Amino acid sequence: MNPSDQQLLKDLARETLERYREINLLYRAAETIGASLDAQEVPRLLLAETERVIPSDRAVVLIGDAAPSDEWASEAPLISSVRATGRPDYNDAALCVPVRAGADVLGVVVLGRSIGGRANGRVFTAGDEKLLLGLASQAGVALERARLHEQETIRLRMEEELAIAHRIQLTLLPAHVPRIDGWDFAATYQAARHVGGDFYDFLDHRLGERRLGLVIADVTGKGVPAALMMAYSRAILRAEAMAGRSPLDVLANANRLIMQERQTRPFLSAFVAELDLDGGRLAYANAGHDAPLLISAGGRECRELEAPGVILGAFGDIGLESRDVALAAGDTVVMYTDGVTEARDPQGMLFGDERLAAAAVAGTLSGPADDVLGSIIDAVAAFTAGAEQADDLTIVVVRRLADSAGG
Repeated sequence: MNPSDQQLLKDLARETLERYREINLLYRAAETIGASLDAQEVPRLLLAETERVIPSDRAVVLIGDAAPSDEWASEAPLISSVRATGRPDYNDAALCVPVRAGADVLGVVVLGRSIGGRANGRVFTAGDEKLLLGLASQAGVALERARLHEQETIRLRMEEELAIAHRIQLTLLPAHVPRIDGWDFAATYQAARHVGGDFYDFLDHRLGERRLGLVIADVTGKGVPAALMMAYSRAILRAEAMAGRSPLDVLANANRLIMQERQTRPFLSAFVAELDLDGGRLAYANAGHDAPLLISAGGRECRELEAPGVILGAFGDIGLESRDVALAAGDTVVMYTDGVTEARDPQGMLFGDERLAAAAVAGTLSGPADDVLGSIIDAVAAFTAGAEQADDLTIVVVRRLADSAGG
């Protein structure tokens, strides 16, 4: 074999050995660096693997905008350049490559050599750059995977906490509607998120006198802040109502207590009523809430139960007035929050008052309060099909049965 063929074989053997070395290095890096889900551990693993294959006197991994120590002051321009361009670079004293995740530069890894150091002053080569890039690439993948893992862990934890909050909030609502001879009730609550700011209540504090309290309210906002304010506001309204006060006094006293809260004062609309279960008279007051609908027997007439008043928590004097109405046999009252009328279709159009009234009247023709409730829910669902629920939705239906007439 002539000398040129021998040299060719040596070159091929050396190249094959280098390729094997690179493949083995990357395989090992994938098992160590690439398998880590700990963002704090990845830089340490990267330096450990680097130390095994590329001789250097010092090394550092700088993640994000971390500034190099004074020890690396002379390499600062090189580090800044690699961070800015996302391309590796080296000189006689240092080698710097980016740690990337796709197009994003997550950081850099820097190796340094000095005369008289353990690297014996050997300059960095293109081969060193290639090896370090391979290791940095595994580190970039690991850091991105660790970031996504952390986000998913946080998301799952938040979902679990919100699910718990949802279950807790549901315990603040009535477990079931009242079952009282001569009357029929139905109610629903649908939060736009896991938790919300709507609530309703049936207060049986005066059932001995055949009177039932009714409350529906809507705290401004959505989500967890609204839910916290909902719990606070519900406690105030419930305490005032359970003391046997009239609907007007319940709202007036609740407003006074809420106004005393200087740091976390909630704003909410509320409708409070007291129903005489024998005579059928409904006494009520309204603090800026959507006026309930009164639908006469057979759906012959539909009108709003209006009463002056502004939302709780806004002003000291909210201009309340008491009103009352007599419910005849077959009459239905529909209380609701603005999540019903302000529900939107995919084009952004509002469900509105007219659609609500039409759905409610159609439901009364069937008879039971559940049918009235179902008619409204179905109409809203059909209208908003494909659109995200933007606000909490609550409906309470009260219907006087035919056999309750005359007490």
